[in-house]
Amino acid sequence: MKVTVYKKSIFSCEIDRAFKAPILGDATRFLNGYLCQPPIIGFENDENWGLLDGIRYPIIQGNFFIKAHRIFKDKIIEKNNNRFWKWELTNFTSPYLFFAYRAIGSWSVQKLSHRKISILYSYSYFSKNLLCHPINWLFVKIQLKGMMNKALIGIKTQAESNEDFYYST
Repeated sequence: MKVTVYKKSIFSCEIDRAFKAPILGDATRFLNGYLCQPPIIGFENDENWGLLDGIRYPIIQGNFFIKAHRIFKDKIIEKNNNRFWKWELTNFTSPYLFFAYRAIGSWSVQKLSHRKISILYSYSYFSKNLLCHPINWLFVKIQLKGMMNKALIGIKTQAESNEDFYYST
């Protein structure tokens, strides 16, 4: 069973910047924590990130209850240049993600006019079982939705800037 949330936005930049920003940008600047979610402070084994089948392991900041650690495996599963990305989260290691076994994120861009790009951003989290589904639903509809709203602001800032992206392909 899956639970999905969608976010839409309009970016004022070239389509290639809107396309690249969520994957090639500095994610530590937009995955910087929300409510009970600690911020991402870095990545491990990210040498092929940005390529199809590229992987990385996000590291979350520790706190009083948990130490800094890899939170999951991030893998790019689809890429269509200047159209869409799809990535998969698996191997959840954080105790607070006990209810899910997989998540799929997607990012689609569409040119509306010169420097006006439509964005569709989504995440689907898959419940481990029927008993975990209500917790998964609450997480996606409250926690994840808020994280995505916050991330979208940071992604937009990077896309609309002239700064180089963190990764290159």
